[in-house]
Amino acid sequence: MRARTVFIILLVLILLVAFGPALVAVGSQEIAELVLGCQVDLNRVIPCVIGGMDYGQTFYDLGFAIWYSYLSLPAGLVLYGRLPPRLGGLADRRSKTS
Repeated sequence: MRARTVFIILLVLILLVAFGPALVAVGSQEIAELVLGCQVDLNRVIPCVIGGMDYGQTFYDLGFAIWYSYLSLPAGLVLYGRLPPRLGGLADRRSKTS
């Protein structure tokens, strides 16, 4: 694989690690409110009955994934900062052996 392809794949993975919890929390809240018509609040569980089952607790729990962003965003920043030097070394080694 070319270094550029590896860089793009790793960059996408780092972005998913960094923004994943926020995407899960915001995405679940938007789906609950806009698509299903349920109210979501992080202060208390609000009943959300879909097909005879209550999913209020599930949406409440998914909303708390936003707190993992306090860990995942700095981790993503560190991973991104470490990425270019490693790929630069990979490209240098390949050009010397060719």
